[in-house]
Amino acid sequence: MSLINLTNNDTANIYPLWYFLNDSLMIIGNIIGISVAILFIFTIIRLDHPSYSISNLIVCNTSLAIGLSSIIMLINACYALKSDFNGTGYIDSSCILRGAFLNIFYIYMYASLCLKAFNRCRCIVYYTNPTLTSYRCLTIIILLQLLLAVCITLIIVLTNGIDYDVGSHLCLITTKKSYQFIFTMTIYYISILFISSVYLYILYYVSHLPLLERCRRKRQLALLRRILILLIMLIIPGLFSTFLIIHWFFFDSIPSYSFKIRSLLDTIGYTGSIITIFISHTKIRDQYYPRKKLPVNKLVLKKCELIVLKEPLRSQNKLVYI
Repeated sequence: MSLINLTNNDTANIYPLWYFLNDSLMIIGNIIGISVAILFIFTIIRLDHPSYSISNLIVCNTSLAIGLSSIIMLINACYALKSDFNGTGYIDSSCILRGAFLNIFYIYMYASLCLKAFNRCRCIVYYTNPTLTSYRCLTIIILLQLLLAVCITLIIVLTNGIDYDVGSHLCLITTKKSYQFIFTMTIYYISILFISSVYLYILYYVSHLPLLERCRRKRQLALLRRILILLIMLIIPGLFSTFLIIHWFFFDSIPSYSFKIRSLLDTIGYTGSIITIFISHTKIRDQYYPRKKLPVNKLVLKKCELIVLKEPLRSQNKLVYI
């Protein structure tokens, strides 16, 4: 265990109060994210038992990936908070292991989000396509996602890409490992570009459906809000990282506390994503906060029934959760 000597000054002078606040918020945020992910998975298992739909299993897979990422980030945050209190940072024996698992679950999470977006597009736009309709196919895809994440992380570990960041007391890929850092950010940008493109295409498709009466317009607006919120939550972690890359490119350095702030923004983004998925899911919403049924105008109800009769296939696709 190699200690990193900082200074002999008072601890309060070394680490400002906001360091402790930052780490505490990370711990609280990740605990919330883990709790919501567990609650989501167990609720779907209970409600769908014994027959589980492919779409719900895909969303559960995404929740699991976010929950696992939050667990590693929570452990990292606890080590960082401990180092802040001690006034001394050190590279412990599990540092590289934590960084490796964080990278594995990071890639697995974004791969799961891409799969979720693809499945939404399949269900809404290409609903006649039989792709991804069996448990066996889904299992193979998830295993391939994990295998890809492990292989990429193994390459990063073997090239010494995971490092201990003195400024944040976190084990991750820092800008000192330039090639690995750019590589992981490229994975993030490709994932966000794919997810955004798919969801925007879904919105474009839905907005151009024929016979868009008031009942369907309302559902369309609800879908739009949920997609935009989810995209904002996913974009938040990358905004600060983009700033770091720009700052690093022009000044060849970044502030020592940068990765501490980035980790907090990651926590906010991932926790916000799982909460958005939780409250947007139809079964979850009906289970925990059912809405009172409002009286429906008979004329509007008749129009909605006519739409369903004219488009029987389309009525089977539930555009109510993302």
